[in-house]
Amino acid sequence: MEEHLIEITNMSKVYGSGDIAVHALAGVSAAVEKGEFVAVMGPSGSGKSTLMNILGCLDRPTGGTYMLDGEDVSQLGKNELANVRNRRIGFVFQSYNLLPRLSAAKNVQLPLLYDSQQLSDAECYDRAIAALEAVGLGDRTHHQPNELSGGQQQRVAIARALINNPSIILAD
Repeated sequence: MEEHLIEITNMSKVYGSGDIAVHALAGVSAAVEKGEFVAVMGPSGSGKSTLMNILGCLDRPTGGTYMLDGEDVSQLGKNELANVRNRRIGFVFQSYNLLPRLSAAKNVQLPLLYDSQQLSDAECYDRAIAALEAVGLGDRTHHQPNELSGGQQQRVAIARALINNPSIILAD
């Protein structure tokens, strides 16, 4: 039987405790297959951001399990979660989170700096250029974010999310 890429079971997340406890997620279960596109929608305060933070290994559930490609990541330590985030999850943030003093190529290379594979500077640069070309920005590699349109900045963020060939892409 094929494993799900993402499988969450009876997941809960509670912020605070006692009378001020906020149940952001309660008993959430879902599965996502490899290659599947999923949109999470709901009103403000319904737990979308909390779910995204847990799926992105930026936060841990209070209860339940989170299996990512067959591995239970809900109980991993900080360093292990950082490795999962860097190697297996690509993020495209709503505000793009580009560093203003770095070129498009340098912004795209950032995830490679934290990769345990320790690629050479030339390999990192070549991969960044290839990612930028893949999103149609091969002619903007040396431009800083303030020299790019909003759509171009978004594409730099997408290239950065793709640079490590992650298992999943989370886009806000």
